[in-house]
Amino acid sequence: MQQINQGLRGRVDGCRLDLREIDRLIAEKVMGWETQEFKNIGVVTAYTEYGEMLIPDDFSPSEDIQDAWVVVEKLRESKTFLLCDAMDKEDNLIYCASFQYNDNYHSISHEACTNTAPMAICLAAL
Repeated sequence: MQQINQGLRGRVDGCRLDLREIDRLIAEKVMGWETQEFKNIGVVTAYTEYGEMLIPDDFSPSEDIQDAWVVVEKLRESKTFLLCDAMDKEDNLIYCASFQYNDNYHSISHEACTNTAPMAICLAAL
């Protein structure tokens, strides 16, 4: 199971990612949106079926539960979803998210636990 400490930066599968990079990856890889990064102003534009969205101004699923739920709804088209809270080893509240794909032959689960529900959803989705 993946674990990450919430903050401006985290480590996922050996890679350092910041919140904006996670939001960009969600937009591209999960939502299927084309993105364009403007590094000089720290903004990413996502081109959606509804028009342009700015990351993080209009879409920030790593921090905003409403945006994270858009990710859940997208993935629920083909996967089951579970979100629960628990206590870590130091008795801190954490959230665990899981997306599971099942067919007649396979069961594949993607899980992540961290201290916010939106980040757990994003990490499990990736």
